[in-house]
Amino acid sequence: MRFIHTADWHLGNTMHDIDRTRETGAFLDWLKTEIATVGAEVLVIAGDVFDVVNPSNIAKKQYYRFLASLLQTKCSNVVVIGGNHDSGSLLDAPAEILEALNIKVVGSINNRSIEDLVVELKNSDGQVIGICCAVPFMRDMELEQFYKSSAGGSSGNENGDEYGANDEDLLKRLYADVYRRAVELRGERNIPIVVTGHLYASNLSGRDSESVAPGTAENKALPENSTNALLPENAVDDGVREVIGTLGNVDVTTFPNELDYVALGHIHYTSMVAKNPKVRYSGSPFVMGFDEAKCKRYVLMVNVKPNTVPEVDKIEVPRAMRFEQFKGDLETLKRNLRNLETELLLNPMETYVDLLLTSGNFVSLNDALEAEESGKHFVVKRHRISRDIIRGANSFDDCVESTKQYTKEDYFRMLIASNAQENVDDDVVKNQYDKFISLFNEAVAKAHENA
Repeated sequence: MRFIHTADWHLGNTMHDIDRTRETGAFLDWLKTEIATVGAEVLVIAGDVFDVVNPSNIAKKQYYRFLASLLQTKCSNVVVIGGNHDSGSLLDAPAEILEALNIKVVGSINNRSIEDLVVELKNSDGQVIGICCAVPFMRDMELEQFYKSSAGGSSGNENGDEYGANDEDLLKRLYADVYRRAVELRGERNIPIVVTGHLYASNLSGRDSESVAPGTAENKALPENSTNALLPENAVDDGVREVIGTLGNVDVTTFPNELDYVALGHIHYTSMVAKNPKVRYSGSPFVMGFDEAKCKRYVLMVNVKPNTVPEVDKIEVPRAMRFEQFKGDLETLKRNLRNLETELLLNPMETYVDLLLTSGNFVSLNDALEAEESGKHFVVKRHRISRDIIRGANSFDDCVESTKQYTKEDYFRMLIASNAQENVDDDVVKNQYDKFISLFNEAVAKAHENA
């Protein structure tokens, strides 16, 4: 079975107020062409189709038009699961209509059974070529409720043993249950079984060795003219956000070893889990934060057979927009901007830039770089000054220009620091943050759902 594995489209994303409609449209057109070119029979989208739970009409239109366009190809199956950014109910709303077109959508596990998560995949002749266990993103409380309800099926694992009550055991139990159901459905047919997931797995290979886990900072820096006491050490860009609860650090043993492929979403760069060629993240086809600007983007072309190591080819996604992150002293930043302008004169492309002043005097980058930015073929979206420079300044009064780059987690940490009357960097604040961040995120997610 040949299929495309992709994830984390985040349709409707407006990183730093950038309109990305044209960029996402170019990707979807390219993906349709690529599916036809490689002869993919299945498309698997492993969560975070949309960037927010209430996406714009433009984002929804792009999604549905793309799905409809696949009817013109030999891709006879599409599997879509919900991610932590998606509204499960929004994705599930047209699920019955889409299923008539061999598009299996599982936005959430709410009100579903194990049988609902397992689907046969057929080629254009109607022959079953594989089975997919469509497991979406789940919060701890959703997983617990699933197994408390009758929808969760019988208790215990396939050997009759009772699993423990903690969420890691429940997640392992869920994957064991869907795999067991897939085996029953497969019968004597020699066809592969694949499974999906949207979560943060531990022991990643690839960019993980040189980057940081979700919720931490790649650059410990302050926005230009921002107050030192207010910005936490782990302020993040618009990239990967934290997974809620214990689903945020899943071991590879959670997935039954007999599975032929595990298609994961949530991590924005292409990666294997525990160096297992069967368990992979496709990564996002788009830059989701300036700290991701240098990472190539891919979709994965997977050729999978039963009980065989899958053949996986990384297909690079062409860039429709350019993002750059420059760091250094003032002269280095100026030189980088001049070089960029020269490049864009030869090869024009819509381009956005993030600047970080790492050494030198405390200056207003707006004024210092005005000549290099004015009237150019790029747009600088953000100026930042490193902590070392800020700490050397004598006063920060009346110097906050914007809070738009703070995340909700930043504000939560600030609140803890304020209530404790401690600096935001102190250990007591960090300990309280680590203890309560999952509950905070659960509350925020619940508020979004209620809204």
